[in-house]
Amino acid sequence: MKIGFDAKRFFFNHSGLGNYSRMLIESLFKYFPENEYVLYADRLDALDHAHPEALRILKLYVDNRSDGSDLYTLVMVDAPKWWRTWGMGKRAAQDGVEVFHGLLNELPWDLPASVAGVCTIHDVIFKEFPSYYPWIDRLIYDFKTKKAIQKASRLIMTSQATQYQVEKYYPQAKGNSFVIYQAVDPSFFAMESVGAVKEKNATYFVYQSSFTQRKNHAVLLEAFALIQHQTDWNLTLIGLNGPTLEPVKSQIETLGLGNRITCLVDQSREEMIDCVKSASGFVYPSLSEGFGIPLAEALASGLPMAVSNISVFRELIEDLPVYFHPNKADEMAAAMISITTQEEQTRQRLKRSSLQNKIDPQNIASQVIQTYSGLRKS
Repeated sequence: MKIGFDAKRFFFNHSGLGNYSRMLIESLFKYFPENEYVLYADRLDALDHAHPEALRILKLYVDNRSDGSDLYTLVMVDAPKWWRTWGMGKRAAQDGVEVFHGLLNELPWDLPASVAGVCTIHDVIFKEFPSYYPWIDRLIYDFKTKKAIQKASRLIMTSQATQYQVEKYYPQAKGNSFVIYQAVDPSFFAMESVGAVKEKNATYFVYQSSFTQRKNHAVLLEAFALIQHQTDWNLTLIGLNGPTLEPVKSQIETLGLGNRITCLVDQSREEMIDCVKSASGFVYPSLSEGFGIPLAEALASGLPMAVSNISVFRELIEDLPVYFHPNKADEMAAAMISITTQEEQTRQRLKRSSLQNKIDPQNIASQVIQTYSGLRKS
C-alpha cells in the first residue's frame, strides 16, 4: 500500500501536533515496513530546517525493507504556501498514492476521488473557547475543518471528547469518524533516566505545557503558593515559549516563589523527556484539550497525577489520578498535596498498567493501518 502524508508539521512543528505527526509516522515505519510512504513538504530546504526528531526518524529508517526498495520517498517542492491546499493532492495521485493522510485537521482540496483521504482532527477548541484565538485564525480553522470533513473518506478523532465536539459543531461528520488515541514516545516507558535533574535527586511536580492562556498556569501558581509550606516538593514548568510566559514569571516573582518554581523554556526533546521522567509527580491544570499528550506521557512514565476534571482526561485515564476543578486553586492545592503521599502513589501505580495499552505505539499504528486498508478495499 502506498500512503502519502502532508509532512509540513512532521518537519517543522515543535509542539504536540508535530510530535503526533512524527510519532505516528515513525510507528508506521517501524511496525509496517511492507508499505511505501510518501512525505510531502512545500520547501526544498526542509531538511536544513527540520526538527531534530524528524531527521532522526528519516535516518533511522532509510534502509528498512528486506527487498532493498525504499521505505519512504521525500517529495519537497519549491512552491507557494497554498500548494498544500491546491497542488499536493494532484501530485499525490500522480505519484500513485492510494491513501493520503492529512495529519492535522486539513486535506488538499484537489485530492481526487481515486485517492482515499484520511484526516485526523485533534480538537475544535477554537469553537469551544473562541476568546483564545484571533478572529482571523478562527475563520481559517473553521473553513479548513469544514473542507476536510467534506473531503475525507474517513475521519480520525484523537478522543471521544473531540469526536463529540466535532460532531456538535459539524454534524456532517457523524457516521464517518473513528477514535484512535495518540501514541506515546517509547522513551517515556523506559525505566532509566540519565539527566541532570535525576542526579540532583530533586523532588518536584512537573507541568509540561506551552505557555498559553488555556494551559492555566496562573491558577497553578496560586495553588502552589497555598502549599509551599506543606511540602518540600518544588514545581517545574517546562514547555514552549508563548504569550503567557512573561506574566507567569512576573507572578512567580510577586508570590516570592523564585526559589521554588523553575521555568524551562524551549528545551530539546531529550531534555523534556528526562525532566518529566525524573519528576516526583505530574500536575495538569489545563482548561481544555483535544487529547492531552503530556497526560499520556506522564501515564507512561508512571508518575502520580493530579489533573483537571475535564471529560477528555477522564476518558483517557478514568479514575487513576486525583481530579480538581481547574479554576479552584484550593482544590488544586489539595490534589497536589495528596499525590505526595505513599498511599496515593501506590493506588495509582496499581491501576496504571491496563491504561497504558491505550497509548502503545504498536496498537495505535495497527488501528491506523486497519483504517487505511479498509478504505483501499472499499
